[in-house]
Amino acid sequence: MKQISKDIVLAAVVRSFFKYFVTGIIESQHGTDIQNGFEPINVKKTMLNHYEHISRYFNREAFFALMRLNFATEEMEQQLREFMKPGTSDMELVRFACRTDDFYQAMVNEYKRNFELLLCGRLEQQDEHDANYTRLPEGGTIDAEMAEKIIGEIAAHAYSHGKNIGKIH
Repeated sequence: MKQISKDIVLAAVVRSFFKYFVTGIIESQHGTDIQNGFEPINVKKTMLNHYEHISRYFNREAFFALMRLNFATEEMEQQLREFMKPGTSDMELVRFACRTDDFYQAMVNEYKRNFELLLCGRLEQQDEHDANYTRLPEGGTIDAEMAEKIIGEIAAHAYSHGKNIGKIH
């Protein structure tokens, strides 16, 4: 069973979310596929027009992804019952799911970096991303197949949500 660093998975979760969320909105609004629609002006406008949607939806998606990365399925339900109370914010849930402040801060930094990159109308390629990835690792590994599945689900949900948001606006 191949293992992969949780930090690498975290970065991939954030990048997949941004890429596919914005892709969905642009494709929906411009009636085009991403090859023709992903231009800096479209991306910047999309990011600024949908900041609230992006932030709110990202927290929800990140929470479920992190819970799956960090906890065995049977542990998750019990952990959630103990933690969740009426009025618990999305941000509190994400912080809880990160388990350590370092990991939470790493995720926030990834979020900011990806948001800024997309405001400039670009996404890093994998090798460029790896070269810029300078923070200390949080530690721990997970099964590579499970990681791939989680990242794929994030991308699919983000794309679908982006398409729906794009139709509304």
